[in-house]
Amino acid sequence: MHPATKKWLKFSLRWGIAVLGVWFVIKNISLHDTVRVLDPVQQRPVSVRLLEPAEPSSQQFVIEDPAGGPASKTVRRDELIARSQYDHIQIKADDGSTTKVDVLGLIVPAKSSLAVTEWDLLVSKPRSMIAKFLGQFDGSPWTISPSRVTGSYKEDLLSYPLVDAGLINVVKRADHTYLWAALLIFPLNYLITSLRWKKLLSALSIPISTAKAFHINMVGAFYNTFMPGSTGGDLLRAYYAAKHSTNRTHAVLSVVIDRAVGLMALILLGGTVAAIKGLSSGDWHDPVTRRCLQVAIGSATIVVVTAIGLTIYYVPVLRRAVGLDFLLKKLPMQKQVRSAQEVMDIYGRRPLLVLFTLAISLPVHAITVISAIFAGQAFGLPIRPEYYWVVVPVVTLAGAIPVSPQGAGVMEFFAYLLMRGQKATVADALVLTMSLRFVQIFWNLLAGVFVLRGGYHAPTEKEAAELQADGPTDTTGEMKAT
Repeated sequence: MHPATKKWLKFSLRWGIAVLGVWFVIKNISLHDTVRVLDPVQQRPVSVRLLEPAEPSSQQFVIEDPAGGPASKTVRRDELIARSQYDHIQIKADDGSTTKVDVLGLIVPAKSSLAVTEWDLLVSKPRSMIAKFLGQFDGSPWTISPSRVTGSYKEDLLSYPLVDAGLINVVKRADHTYLWAALLIFPLNYLITSLRWKKLLSALSIPISTAKAFHINMVGAFYNTFMPGSTGGDLLRAYYAAKHSTNRTHAVLSVVIDRAVGLMALILLGGTVAAIKGLSSGDWHDPVTRRCLQVAIGSATIVVVTAIGLTIYYVPVLRRAVGLDFLLKKLPMQKQVRSAQEVMDIYGRRPLLVLFTLAISLPVHAITVISAIFAGQAFGLPIRPEYYWVVVPVVTLAGAIPVSPQGAGVMEFFAYLLMRGQKATVADALVLTMSLRFVQIFWNLLAGVFVLRGGYHAPTEKEAAELQADGPTDTTGEMKAT
C-alpha cells in the first residue's frame, strides 16, 4: 500500500471513530433537564425540556410544548414515558405463540410506589438496524401489560432516570472540595511511573538517572495531550531513551514493556474487582452484576492468554513444539527480532523486577480510580463508589487505544455502556470521562514546563523512522545512521 494512502486511511479511521463517538454523545445529552413524553404527531417518545425543577416522584411536570407551541405545557406523571434497559422483548400473542417487539419505553404510573415490573410498556414492531439508525418506525406503537412479557423480566427494567439531568445542572451542582481532591491526588502517578520505567531501563543497562527518567516522562506526558490516544508520548520517551543506549531496539522495548506492565496491572485491578463484585452479588439478572462478570471474564481471558504466551516463549520445548522458533526466524528485520529476544531474555531472568514493576503499577491505577470517585462525588453521579473500580479501568484502557485524540468518543461509549445499569445518563458518562481527561490534561500541560526548559522536542517523521533501525550511538549520545 502506498504510504500516503496508508496514512490517509489511518487518519480517516481515527477521526471517523472520534466523530461517531462524539455524535453519539451529542445525540443523547441535553444542556437542560428533560423528560420523555409521547409526541402527539409522530406518536413516539421524545425528550422535552423541563421548564421548572421537578423530582421523579412529582405528580406534575412543566415542559416545553412537544408540538412546538410557544407556551409551556403541564403534564401529569402518568403522561411520561420512561426509558427501559431492554431494547426488545418477547411477548405472548393472542394465539399463544411468542413474538419479538421493540421496547419504546415504560408508561409511568400515577403512583410512584408502584413496582417497575407492574408498569405498562409501549412497544412497536421490530425495526432493522438501518431503520433504528435513521430513527424510522413502521406503524403505530401500542401499550401492553407486563403480564404478556415472557422470559426474563426483572425489577431493574428502569435503567435511566425519569428526569434526565442536563449537563448545565450537573456542572452547577459540583462540589469544589471534591474537585480539588480529584485534581491534587493525581501527580503521584508521574512519580511512580517514572520509577517503574527507570527500573526497566536499568535492567537493560541504559544509563538514565531517576531524575532524567522523570524529566523525559513528564515531557512525554505533555505531548500525550496532543497525540492520538493517551500513549502518543511513548514515542518521545522511546526516542530519547535510544539516545542514551547503544541499542535502539532495547530502548524502544523498554517503553513498550513499561506500557505493557501498566496495562496488565490495569486489567488485573479492574478484572479482580469486577469478579469480586459480580460473584458476591448473587443476583445474576442484575445489570451491574452482568457487566461486572463480563469485565471479569474479558480480563481473565487476557491474563490467561498472556500467561500461556509467556510460558510458550520461555519453555524451549514448547517453543519448538508450537513452531515459535521457526516463525521468529522467518520474520523480517531479523536484527530487531534478535534484539527483542535479548530484551525478553533479560527480563525473563529478572522475574522479581517484573513483579515489582507490576506491583507498583497498581497504586497508579488506584490513584486514578480514587480521583474519579472524588470527581463523581463532586458532580453527584449516581454510581456506587465500589463500581468505579470496574468502570474506570475499562474506560482508561479504552482511552489508551490510539484510535482517536484523547480517546474521544471511545471512552464515552464504554463509560455509558457500563454506567447505564446504575441509572446513569449519557451526560453522567460524559462528565466522568471529561473529569478523567481534565485531571490528566491539567497536569500534562503543567509538564510543559519541562519542555520550555529546552533540550526536548517531539520526534520528526525521520527521527521516528530511525527508531526502526537498530544501530550504535556515538559517544555524545546522538544516533548515527546505520
